[in-house]
Amino acid sequence: MPYRGSMRHDQIALQLYTVRRLAAQDLPGTLRAVADTGYGAVELAGLPDIPSGDLAALLDAANLRVVASHEGVERLRADLGAVAERLAGVGCQRVIVPWMPEEDRRDLDGVRRFAAELNGFSDELMRHGMRLGYHNHAFEFAPLDGSTVWDCMLPELSPAIELELDVYWAAVGGRDPAAEIRAHAGRIRLLHMKDMAAGAEPRDAPVGDGILPIADLVEAARSSGVEWFVVEQDEPADALADIGRAFRYLRGLAR
Repeated sequence: MPYRGSMRHDQIALQLYTVRRLAAQDLPGTLRAVADTGYGAVELAGLPDIPSGDLAALLDAANLRVVASHEGVERLRADLGAVAERLAGVGCQRVIVPWMPEEDRRDLDGVRRFAAELNGFSDELMRHGMRLGYHNHAFEFAPLDGSTVWDCMLPELSPAIELELDVYWAAVGGRDPAAEIRAHAGRIRLLHMKDMAAGAEPRDAPVGDGILPIADLVEAARSSGVEWFVVEQDEPADALADIGRAFRYLRGLAR
């Protein structure tokens, strides 16, 4: 059954890719700053390569829990067991594939093969007590052989595979993010919350600073099974200031 309720303060997380440049210089200080901003949960990506035990200690010191980790499909292909072991070390139970390589999306047959591969990874991760998900960009919504990557792939994916809808990239791809949330109720478990700046060229912005109907997206998510609202920006102007504004805006929408 889809989750029915409201966004709570403790459902707001941060994709650490947003603060990757700060983390590269001072990971402990960056994690403390994220927590001081108000976040209690994070999604992993773009961090320095350190042992999982060391990262777990830093996260614990900042009182941050891990809700998911972005792991390129190449890593899963190379050694899924090693990925699962590393993530278990930081208490992470969700693996999100953030990108479909170009060679896997040249035609619909390639998309179907990719979906079948993800199904196999999902089965193996479940044996490790973990769930698999997929995160979109804009290319999934472009025309491909009379369909789209998104519309071809989703029916091929196991129901066990979750979706992390990036609302900004869905909008860039020409889709209505709220309609996608409702259409895939129960499958979209995480939202990447980034806004779209006004202007002719697509550019992301802190949540609440742009033109996307963020309040409507949160309302759609409330009855569609979304568990996590994950703040992200690819190129923040001022990372800590931007994630702070985003957190305060979303907190204002929480019930």
